[in-house]
Formats: sequence, C-alpha cells, structure tokens
Amino acid sequence: MKFVTVNEIRNLYPDKEIILLSDEDYKRGEEEKDLYSFKILPMNLPLIQLQLGGIYKAIWWLRARKNTKNENKLIAPRFAEIFKNTDAIIDISGYALSSQWGWFPSVNYLLNIIVAKKYSIPYYIFPQSIGPFNYSLKYKVFLYPLMKLYLKYPKKIFIREKDGIKWIYKFTRKNVEKKYDIVLQNQGYNLTNIFKKKVNLKNIEIENNSVGIIPNLRVIEHANSDEIYSIYNSLINRLIDAKKTVYILRHSHEDLEVCEKIYNFSSKAKSIRLIPDDLSAIELENITKQFDFVIASRYHSIIHSYKNGILVLVIGWATKYFELLENFDQIDYFFDGRDRIDIDEINNKIDKLIGNYKYESEKIIDKMNAVSKENIFDIFA
Repeated sequence: MKFVTVNEIRNLYPDKEIILLSDEDYKRGEEEKDLYSFKILPMNLPLIQLQLGGIYKAIWWLRARKNTKNENKLIAPRFAEIFKNTDAIIDISGYALSSQWGWFPSVNYLLNIIVAKKYSIPYYIFPQSIGPFNYSLKYKVFLYPLMKLYLKYPKKIFIREKDGIKWIYKFTRKNVEKKYDIVLQNQGYNLTNIFKKKVNLKNIEIENNSVGIIPNLRVIEHANSDEIYSIYNSLINRLIDAKKTVYILRHSHEDLEVCEKIYNFSSKAKSIRLIPDDLSAIELENITKQFDFVIASRYHSIIHSYKNGILVLVIGWATKYFELLENFDQIDYFFDGRDRIDIDEINNKIDKLIGNYKYESEKIIDKMNAVSKENIFDIFA
C-alpha cells in the first residue's frame, strides 16, 4: 500500500515532497531508508501530543523532562512546519480503527485526524477495514463522542467491506464510500517513483508445478495453534503426494516463526522449500505470480494473488477475508481460523484445487479486468 500510494502520487505530482509517517518504518536501518525517494519520519503519541499543544503538550513535557536524549524533542519542531505546508494526508492504515485491537490504537487513529483538523489539512482514509466497535462501556463513553465528531472531518472514508460501512454509518455517512483495496487497482510500479537509486530486487525463481503457503501469526493467535499446524501438515502432504513443490514464505516480518514451525512440523520437510527472506512487496508479488495456486492467510498476499489471476485457498480470521472472496466468487475456498476447521473438508478443497485451479483462475482474471478499470487516485487529478 505504501509503494502504490507513493507511485501514484508521484505520477500525479512529480514535484511534491512525500513523507511517510510511520514508527515501524522509521526504525528501519538508515541504509534501507536511504533507498527511497520519500522521507520517513515517526508518528507516535508523544509527537501528536506536541502538535496538539495545550494540556496534551504539558503532559508530554511532564513525562519527558528527565529524558534529555528523547528523540521526539529534536523531531517535534519540524512537524509543525511540515503540517503547515502539507497539502493532504492519506491514511493507509489497512486495519487499525477497531475494538479488536483494544481501545488505545483507536485513540491513536483518531488523534491523527485531530491533528489534521487543527492544521486544516484535507484528510483521506484510503480503502481499509474498519470495525467492529465493540468496546467496553467505559471506553464507548470516551470514544464514541470523539468518533462522532472527528470521523466527519475526512474528505473521504473509503472502506473495503460492507460490514465496515455498517459500523462507520453510526458516526458519519456523507463522506463514506465502498472501494476495493488500492493494491488490486495498481497497474504496476515505476521504480524510479519509489527508489532514488537503482536497487537490485531479489529475483527468486519458483519451480514449475509449485504451490505457495503464506501464513499469518494472527490466525495462530485466534485459533487452536496445534490444530492449525496439523492442518498445514495435512495439506502439504496432499500437495507433495500430487507431485507439487511446496514453498513456505512470509508476507510480514512477524510471520517468520510461523513459517519455520510449519516447515519443521511437516513430516515431509525435505520436500519443502522455505524462503525466510524479508522481501519487499514488489519482490513478494513477483514470487506469488509464479505459483499454480496459493494457501494464504495474509490479506495482501491474497490481493497480490488475485491481481495476477492466481487462485487462493484462504485460512482467515476476520470479515475482510470473507467479503474479499465473496466479491471474487471464491467463497468456496474460505475457511475461518476462528472456527474449528473440518480437516476432511479442507483436504477435499485442496484436492479440488489441484485438479481445477486453471478454471478458477480464469474467473479471477475476469473479475480483475473489471476492478482494474478503477483508479481511486483519480480524486486528486
């Protein structure tokens, strides 16, 4: 989503400075950050407090006054100048405003909008999952008034799922619209828009007649982990018996341990290829499109697959998976990891895929031909 957004904005406004506000990306090594054509700065609660001023700033100074090396003290003065000269903020959180993460991340989410409103910066929430809002009563009393007030501020709130529309309509309607994920609409990258120097992307060649497995730590957290690993083992055995080469790779840095456990758990580990590398979204997409089909749990691994006409058997954990597969007429290949998965049923599905994946891929390609005609960035043109 970061690369797509930078690429599209750079196409529209080549002379504009682009700044990515992300604590996670800011912590990456300087050598990596220096590759990109855009700046990366942190965005966290202390910095937001400093921008809001008043009581928020007083609280920050009380907490930070003894820490003379606090990096936020050095960065904060730049932020006011940056915000004064910002033409727009595009929120590509993916999935952050929800009670599933607890109340505090929702507060942080709303504070970003509050800062934008303070500086009168147009704010756009790009396609993402939102909701549910099942906070406990004491947090509803605090959060609901904030949501009622500030969710009306963004110029547009684009939501990926009908379920998210239902939740957001409790607080705002006029600025809400349902749209597909921006990665689905992406027609490709101009690498010079993203990188300021030539980069050597890893080109990992996948053997013919191969299937990819892309797990997700969140599924493990929401399910019985032993059962999930047993299911992966069973699926891998069936794939290898069908003469498929199986690759296990991660679509997020936090999934490496899960990938290794699936690999070690399997009774046929010698017949499996483990790709432990921390790969960019572009590199991952280049790998994904080489598979016959994919067994995936990361949302954007499914998006990358569908974008390239690749069929996916999905083990998900949230409504966003169900609605994505429903939109692509692929609900037959969805399993909710929060429920007990019938191993015989999922084995039957993998058998069906082994013999039928080319036909199902044609259905995905037909759907993608319609989806790719849209470009959400046209609102800035």
